[in-house]
Amino acid sequence: MSDAERSGADAVPVEVLTDEELAILARPGSIVVSPYLESLPERQREAVTRTAYRGLVARGIVDPPTAAAAGEAMSRGDGEVALMVRQDVRSIVALREAARVVVAVARTTAATQDFWYAHVVDDVAVLEEVGSDGMHRFALADAGRLPDLVAAAAVHPDAGDAVGAPVELTAEPGDPTPPDELLERLGAATLRSDVVVRWAGDREPVLVGLFTGPAGSWTTEVGAGSGAVPVAVPGSADDARGTVRRLVEDAFAQVTIHGR
Repeated sequence: MSDAERSGADAVPVEVLTDEELAILARPGSIVVSPYLESLPERQREAVTRTAYRGLVARGIVDPPTAAAAGEAMSRGDGEVALMVRQDVRSIVALREAARVVVAVARTTAATQDFWYAHVVDDVAVLEEVGSDGMHRFALADAGRLPDLVAAAAVHPDAGDAVGAPVELTAEPGDPTPPDELLERLGAATLRSDVVVRWAGDREPVLVGLFTGPAGSWTTEVGAGSGAVPVAVPGSADDARGTVRRLVEDAFAQVTIHGR
């Protein structure tokens, strides 16, 4: 694997925003998780969002409404004022919402969980890494590099090769814990990644699961809604990366074929 794949050097960091700030800046309906905001009781969310607005103004990301704009909103009776958002942040949010393809990766280690997304519009990919603290770290990348970037995000950087029999996954749905057989091999160094690519009009997207670490690599593939029990197949680290690359490339091909 190249240094660019390991470090994500092809991605240019842009901005860091919180769950609450994005609740103000972006329209609802995104598939991106909001770990911190969703953990709060409903009655507390308005207060933290109000505080987030003050933070956006203090950071120069949002300009407070002018007296004229506020007066117009009052005269309409709806109290809604269009926000004046800094250009770079407005561009990120606009690209994120206009994405034709979205790659989602849920990553779990022995100690942490985070989420990685790529929102693709033409030849631009907006990368979004979301920590369990609700911080969203944005970067921009060339969409042509996306298969490699997703592979780097989803596979342990020091992943090794595995041999042996396939392992049936019998854990409860949503449980990120690897099966005992894989835990014995991978130990605390395991990285579990669940990868899916979505685009407008898809029906049953393929869900790819990866269990990778220095002691080996296992891959699962199952159609969403198929009801099939996933089976982790041992293979090389290059096989695992290749599976992820093909998943992304196939989605791009489908979007091109159907003109979406």
